[in-house]
Amino acid sequence: MIVVMMRLRRQDLEIVLRGYLSIRPDWRVIRRILNIGIPSGVENGMFQFGKLAIQSTVSLMGTAAIAAQGMTNIIENLNGILALGVGIGLMTIVGETLGAGRKEEAVYYVKKLCVISEVIIIVSCLVMYAFVRPITYFGGMEPESAKMCIYMVTWITVVKPVVWVMSFIPAYGFRAAGDVKFTMIVSVVSMWVCRVTFVIILARVFGMGPMAVWIGMFTDWTVRCIIYTVRFRSRRWLEHRVI
Repeated sequence: MIVVMMRLRRQDLEIVLRGYLSIRPDWRVIRRILNIGIPSGVENGMFQFGKLAIQSTVSLMGTAAIAAQGMTNIIENLNGILALGVGIGLMTIVGETLGAGRKEEAVYYVKKLCVISEVIIIVSCLVMYAFVRPITYFGGMEPESAKMCIYMVTWITVVKPVVWVMSFIPAYGFRAAGDVKFTMIVSVVSMWVCRVTFVIILARVFGMGPMAVWIGMFTDWTVRCIIYTVRFRSRRWLEHRVI
């Protein structure tokens, strides 16, 4: 913070910040920020609560299942982290283009970065699938846990490139356009119905083990993919005005 405030005092910058004591909060702008930030915060908070609910279900499956689910979750996070970075960059790009009134350019960049994310996901999934056996071996996993982990990672490698990108990346563009309430409602409802309720039914009623978690996850991704694709094509997300 100190370094940033010192840098902002440089006269060669386009925006120079001095006279800190004269700065006063602009409540109109703060309300606009909170209108975007609060729904996003609620969405992330509910997502974490959902993860806890899922973990409580996995904890009843035994040591082998817990170990397999834990390692599979790490691998799935790794093969998606680069694409999530693209999504975060998309927020800045869409915000700038819509701020300049260039709606068609915003649509173009959402499409372009979705394609880039798809390529990244395919490559990342294949790389992690190639390394899953060495990971389970050097990670000291028991044969039963390793077998379950490899099985679940195989399904992730098949399903994730098909539905994951459209279930997450366009939502970053929607948020940048101010369409945060829609993404919050879709994310929260889809997660609690598909990831939590559906997983609990599959795991505790049908006894499907840790794979139940990923079936619920795949269902969640598919539902979001369909809804966000329809939303993107309808262009209703472009009708909001942030500033």
